[in-house]
Amino acid sequence: MNDFANAAGTFLADCFAMSLVMLLVENMIFSRALGTSTALVIIRKKNSLLLFGSILTVVTVLSGIATYLLEPVVKEIPNAQYYRPLIYVAAISVVYLLALVVCGYFPERLKSKVKPMIHISAFNCVVLGTLLLVAGEQMTLGSSIGFGLGAGVGFTLATFFISVAYDYLYSAAIPKAFRGFPVLLIYIGLLSLAFYGLVGHQLPY
Repeated sequence: MNDFANAAGTFLADCFAMSLVMLLVENMIFSRALGTSTALVIIRKKNSLLLFGSILTVVTVLSGIATYLLEPVVKEIPNAQYYRPLIYVAAISVVYLLALVVCGYFPERLKSKVKPMIHISAFNCVVLGTLLLVAGEQMTLGSSIGFGLGAGVGFTLATFFISVAYDYLYSAAIPKAFRGFPVLLIYIGLLSLAFYGLVGHQLPY
């Protein structure tokens, strides 16, 4: 019983630690700029943000588990670094197809909302980027799940922060040359610096 409790504790600790890393240190938008274009599409439909974030998180976690199971086989392939992205894309595609099958059992009204989100979530550079970040690392199952969970939640949180200010970025108070997309990039850059400082980095002087 103690062995099980210790194993469960280690699993949860790995999962929690890696979730925090992906949520703050390796936030897919604020530190990697991955999925920014997708975020801009989603924030135009604010009622879909939570649904999209939930589906993205599930897809990322399931893809992380799949690649964790595949990694011992991938390592044995000569020049694995060249084939790893293709193998990971194949794993994501399998998760995508399974998600569509499960979605087929949903009520029609819910299906019409979920299905488009599955398309956007699965074929998103956030998912592949998360998997490639941990490629070749000695990851435990808990760490892999934590990375996927933190990446999905972190992306959703970053998208929410962008959506909060999105309407104000088209204000007449902003000079016309900067209004819209230019000032949005500046805003994302400022948020990225805030996150960079939040996790304890020191200035280089």
